[in-house]
Amino acid sequence: MKRCSYCGYSNYDDATECRKCDASFVAKPEVVYKSFWVGPEKARSLRGKALTAVVLGLMIKVYWGGYGPWHVLDNPTLAHVRSFAEPLLIYGGAILYLVGWVLNWI
Repeated sequence: MKRCSYCGYSNYDDATECRKCDASFVAKPEVVYKSFWVGPEKARSLRGKALTAVVLGLMIKVYWGGYGPWHVLDNPTLAHVRSFAEPLLIYGGAILYLVGWVLNWI
């Protein structure tokens, strides 16, 4: 006969819990927490930086692209910088945001 460690009641040998107090004789499995590769905090920071890049790219498109009532900057150097910085910031920021969203769960 198995004795309950909580109430001292005698139970059958094949019992898994006490008949009197319902205390378990079988050890409960330990809860295993999944460790994150990146983690939610770093992923949130990455998404914040990605949104900053997207907003900066949209500001370059609006202010340097001539979409407003202000004078367009026609300096050749700035036009060259705009031609590669604008898509890099907009599309790169969008991709980086999606990567940050995926890394939130990894």
